[in-house]
Amino acid sequence: MFDQIKRAVAGQILRGRWQAGQRLPNEAELSSLYGVSRQTVHKAIALLAREGFLVRRRRAGTFVATGRRDRFALPIEDIGDVVARDGRVYEFRIRDRKIFRNGEGIRWPDLPDGTPILTLECLHFSDGTPIQHERRLVNLDVVPEVVDESFDVVAPSRWLVDRVPWSSADHTVRAVNATAEMAALLGVEAGAACLSIRRQTMHLSRPVTLVHFLSVGDRFSLSGSSITDSATELNL
Repeated sequence: MFDQIKRAVAGQILRGRWQAGQRLPNEAELSSLYGVSRQTVHKAIALLAREGFLVRRRRAGTFVATGRRDRFALPIEDIGDVVARDGRVYEFRIRDRKIFRNGEGIRWPDLPDGTPILTLECLHFSDGTPIQHERRLVNLDVVPEVVDESFDVVAPSRWLVDRVPWSSADHTVRAVNATAEMAALLGVEAGAACLSIRRQTMHLSRPVTLVHFLSVGDRFSLSGSSITDSATELNL
């Protein structure tokens, strides 16, 4: 139960309901709000403080953490939206889907052995031309409902963006040459220039998805922003 309260409080912070530097309701108020014991709230708040979401100040209360971070941010954007924005017709095809347990035929380094994983392979098209290959792993301990989704109408990336909360994402971007297998799928010559993006999304400390995109170099572009988050320390 405390894990559910932890996610609920973190969700309020991530959605901007509680801003950096803002004082949270006290534990008694949160206990009443969520209908759980104060002990459960206390444990959830303590974990969020340990993970850097909150700052606890004696006799003053609990506050949303503040600080200063400089980073380069890549957007998590649905490929269908990108294609539509360019005035083109988007399509996708699911090529394969399977369920494994981590360590049994597949390995996700950040998950314990035995964790159930859904694997998806998808091809994305713009005006009928393939532009991106996607191979995705989904942590079924975090997103069990994805098993019941057919993806007949909605692509995996769109479904996940719309339904699954995430708090951070790590990207690895590389310039690569298409293998013979990928070249055949993407309709290019073997060795063609491609952009490889590996991304892992997290919700709090739990991995949600691990995905690898391979995009044809002259059919895809990527942009991001340099972001500075700044705030002053609370004078308490």
